[in-house]
Amino acid sequence: MLFQFIPNNRQSAAKNWLLVLSLGCISIGAHAAPLTLNQAINSALHNQALVQASQHQLEAQQDLSRSAEARLLPALSLNAATIWTQSRSGQPVFVSANGAREMLGQIRLHVPIYAPQTRALSKLSEDRVTIERFHLLQTRLSVAAQVSMTYYRLALSNNMIAIWRRALVTARQVFQATRDSYAAGTRSRLALKQAQLNLLRIQSKLKQTLAQSVAIRQVLALQTGLGSHLPTLAKISTPLKPLPDLSKIQSRAMQAQPLLRTADAQIQAAHAQLQFQQSVRLPVFSANAAYGVDTATIPHSAQLGWQASLSLQMPIFGFGRNRDQIAAAREQVAALQSAKSALQMQIRSRLAQDAGTARAASIALKDAGEIEHSAQAVYDMTRKGYLAGAESALSLQQAEDAWVQAQLQATNAMIRARLSRTQLILDSGFLPGQRASS
Repeated sequence: MLFQFIPNNRQSAAKNWLLVLSLGCISIGAHAAPLTLNQAINSALHNQALVQASQHQLEAQQDLSRSAEARLLPALSLNAATIWTQSRSGQPVFVSANGAREMLGQIRLHVPIYAPQTRALSKLSEDRVTIERFHLLQTRLSVAAQVSMTYYRLALSNNMIAIWRRALVTARQVFQATRDSYAAGTRSRLALKQAQLNLLRIQSKLKQTLAQSVAIRQVLALQTGLGSHLPTLAKISTPLKPLPDLSKIQSRAMQAQPLLRTADAQIQAAHAQLQFQQSVRLPVFSANAAYGVDTATIPHSAQLGWQASLSLQMPIFGFGRNRDQIAAAREQVAALQSAKSALQMQIRSRLAQDAGTARAASIALKDAGEIEHSAQAVYDMTRKGYLAGAESALSLQQAEDAWVQAQLQATNAMIRARLSRTQLILDSGFLPGQRASS
């Protein structure tokens, strides 16, 4: 189940220590252990203040829930007082049971016997804990989505750097061969300038991509909390498993999506609020016991005595005030139920879009691979012809541009295929490491 990974405090502390140790091993052996997407997400979930704030909100609501439950239990209190009554001609101005002075010193026990409002508030607090728990899950998914986007952007940038570096090596070789041919008189000055221009253009592209990669890497380092210890990324492989059926994806999402679970909890909280408004009409029955000194009922202050009482409170007529509050609470329940239905439709629509995007990305990845293979074959033949003097420098540059662009499209298609599948998993309500569906 998706929601079993929310631990208690001790389990959370133990898992945090294990995560810190694992991240320490990653930072020590960064060259030997490339950073995977799951590791990057786990690091971000551990370090990001947004997740920590949501966790504190959950713990605060848990404390309030325990406090609400404690209101249903007996309570002990100490009452101590001394009361002076003004008198005129030896007679109290205000009626007092014990003359001019009363003494009070008692230990009191209050036992709620039947308190429907307090019980409804306790149930409401429990529902709010559930809401905060699913808010935490949604926050985790949001952070994972941001990290996934940055991770794949950096992976794409790294792949582009590798492509431009290979193109730069080839361009230098062609420039050197053209310069030698120009010195031998077999190539024109225009061919030499074209080869030099192509070399400068590729160098410029490489510098731009390197600068972009540095910026994206800094963002990922901030998101994961690894800072300067951010390892190199693991190699991104082509997804091989077929996409699951859309109906299965939507069925799983209806069970796991934190937004829907939050909506269910909000509906339950609205029912608890309705019960609270309805319980206002019910009686409140409690018992009280006291032991100590009370000169109002025990004339001799040196004597200790027991007191016991039963109290009943019940509203009789409120001029329709409570009736309107109950009606408003019922409308709130109906509104939240309608909002949940709208949310279900929105999630199904989003998953359908994600599935379509993932399938389109898979098709684009297959086509890009074929185009890259053909472009490389054309470039190899054109280069051989150029070195043999049968092709012009312009033809070689065009073939090289087509091959480089085909490589860029292929790596972009692979990253998009991976990212679209990851987005499909996240929108289903799972973290990428929880479902092996990619």
